[in-house]
Amino acid sequence: MDRLREADQLSDKLADRAITTRVHDEADMQRFLFLTKPKGHYIVQVNESAYPEAVSLIQELQEANDPICDHIFSCPECGSLAVEYPQFTRKFLITPLLIEWAASLGLYQKKFYCRKCHAMWLPAPASASPKIRPSPEILVSPPD
Repeated sequence: MDRLREADQLSDKLADRAITTRVHDEADMQRFLFLTKPKGHYIVQVNESAYPEAVSLIQELQEANDPICDHIFSCPECGSLAVEYPQFTRKFLITPLLIEWAASLGLYQKKFYCRKCHAMWLPAPASASPKIRPSPEILVSPPD
């Protein structure tokens, strides 16, 4: 999500279902480590055990055309919510910096990355975000 308000709204909707959440902001990491304008930087985290129920609620919100869904990023290939931007690894400091410098020189384009199916795609308007598909395989462990 790009805005705190929508992340908080989703967090509140999940809390109404007794799902504990944490809103995490990656804006500083994207801005200073990856030297990029933040996109999809508000992450609503839930416990792994509550993840299927959280996905189910988001699918219900999509079916009801809830406007909050226009701000949720999901993979266009598999529908997973395990999306990162930019696509550079968060595990090592040196590698992302080198790649980021190359991207700043125009050698790479910054893309979204799906941790489930490894798809990458260019940023698009949030309204173009695909529907989250119901699937038990949507589960992806959180990043380290």
